[in-house]
Amino acid sequence: MRGSAAFRTGVAPGGALAPGWVKNELWRKARAVPSLDLRFADNKSLVDATTGASLVTFTRASSGTFVGSDGVLRSATTDEPRFDHNPTTGESLGLLVEEQRTNLLLRSEEFDNVAWALFGTASRTANTTVAPNGTTTADSVTLPVSSGILQFGSGSANTAYTFSIWIRCDTIQSVRLVINTNLGDPTTLTVTATSSWQRFSITKTTSVGTLAVTSQVDTGGGNTFYLWGAQLEVGAFATSYIPTTTAAATRSADVASITGTAFSSWYRQDEGTVFSEAKGITVFDENTRRYWEISSGSSANRLLSGYGNSTQTRFFVVRDGIPSANIVSFNQNLNLYTKSISTFGNNYYRIFSNGISGQTDNSGNLPSGLMNSLSLGTQFGVDVTTLNGTIKRFTYWPVRLDDPTLQSTTQ
Repeated sequence: MRGSAAFRTGVAPGGALAPGWVKNELWRKARAVPSLDLRFADNKSLVDATTGASLVTFTRASSGTFVGSDGVLRSATTDEPRFDHNPTTGESLGLLVEEQRTNLLLRSEEFDNVAWALFGTASRTANTTVAPNGTTTADSVTLPVSSGILQFGSGSANTAYTFSIWIRCDTIQSVRLVINTNLGDPTTLTVTATSSWQRFSITKTTSVGTLAVTSQVDTGGGNTFYLWGAQLEVGAFATSYIPTTTAAATRSADVASITGTAFSSWYRQDEGTVFSEAKGITVFDENTRRYWEISSGSSANRLLSGYGNSTQTRFFVVRDGIPSANIVSFNQNLNLYTKSISTFGNNYYRIFSNGISGQTDNSGNLPSGLMNSLSLGTQFGVDVTTLNGTIKRFTYWPVRLDDPTLQSTTQ
């Protein structure tokens, strides 16, 4: 009996209380043993550390890039999860979950191609050094003052565009990134290139009348820079690199979820505690950029956690389409990973983040529908809520943990 699913989780298939739950509940509260523990950063896999089972279904209808532990940019095939790393330190960052994006630039690694135009007295040479992906495909471009390299493309009004590119130089030198439009209203950013590869980005929201967008690197003071991996995408921030050749290319959305019996094997319907350690690329309101969502497969009945704003983590509960609980913790740091934990039961909701107590709600009812799915880094089936970042860990306990445990778990 000790090795059975009922003993480990306290729940039978479908989420009902298993026989002997009272005894198991006391045992679990004393031990604080999770029924699901996904350690993405530590294990670099989707396997549950508690049971060894592969419960997560992961899909992405395209390839995608990520940074390996050696700092080299690598490519994952269709439906292959990406476990990202800090390119400088090699730190394991966890599961990368991004929305769909398209690189609008052509020949993203071929700055000697006619898709890229030179102006002034700029010059270029193809394939002169090793690129961030470990291949000798980075090009050298010499950029005197009032000289540069650019690519034209069609554009739309009232749209945020982000231009990103890897740049390196043999010495420390300044160079300028530019997004311009047919209106002649450039947005510029001067950056400092060093002997190490860095990916820089600049964002511009276009004005009424915009028909074209230009991505440009210029005014390098006569110095030679190495360029690689140019990307122009619609959005207010850069996402992982999408290589292109003769046409624009799209990276599909990452979808990581647990449904069906894989979900009911660890979830308890009437109470529980959820922990996540995650970081998004940017912040939007509480309706987007989610760490996780547990739902009935629709937005009518669900529990979710994500960014509230730049300093808040939010725990939000919906019952029959109406908000039932909405509480926040005020200790979120945008530049660091947020350790957030939420505990719930009927008329009881509690949240902690980074070791600091947040709000409590003693009035909200649980969702009325049967919870049957977990979505990691997004809402079930909705791309626009995607975290656009990495999840180091997701853990679930089928009991409400006490405050000292909530606090210590997030420290």
